[in-house]
Amino acid sequence: MKPIILSLKNKKIVIFGGGSVGLRKSKYFKEADLIVVSERFHPEFRELDITTEKTKITKPKIDKYIKNAFLVIPATDNEKLNEIITKKARRKNILVNQVDGELGDVIIPSTIQDEYLLAISSYGRSPAFCKYLRKKLENELGPEYGLMVKLQEEMREILKQEIENQGLRREILWEILESEEIWDLLRKNFYQKAVKKSREIIGERNG
Repeated sequence: MKPIILSLKNKKIVIFGGGSVGLRKSKYFKEADLIVVSERFHPEFRELDITTEKTKITKPKIDKYIKNAFLVIPATDNEKLNEIITKKARRKNILVNQVDGELGDVIIPSTIQDEYLLAISSYGRSPAFCKYLRKKLENELGPEYGLMVKLQEEMREILKQEIENQGLRREILWEILESEEIWDLLRKNFYQKAVKKSREIIGERNG
């Protein structure tokens, strides 16, 4: 399996099951064109701005709901029904995210999101390990890392305007990235001072 970052905007995702698992998946995929189908729904679904269909899940209804879907998630408490949903989706070449421990087409990683995105996966073998590693990294990665991404973005735009040589632009960005002085300023939340120091580096290299 290979990691990939996708925009889910306007992608149809269907979740079958309105329990706690379906709720967790719904929160994760709420930016998509999401529909959740179930006979019963966890009370917290009322807080989500998503489409829900309260109905008994039958074979004909499965076909109806998965039509033109990008991703299907069988998350009912009925293992046989989940298997039927999976088979129907795969016959239509629709991606499936399994929730019962089996390796599906799509694995939802444990993530850290700031100005950057880190995704952690054990290929479905140990969700607990992924959660452990995420918490460990969250404790170690301070806000300066997000500020560095912001600074790099700002300096890239300046460099595009001031320096034609792409190789030199890349070297300068690395010099900024490896500058302990700039990291120290970002740790202290002195962003504008970090910008000033970065501009000084650009001036020195472009002189």
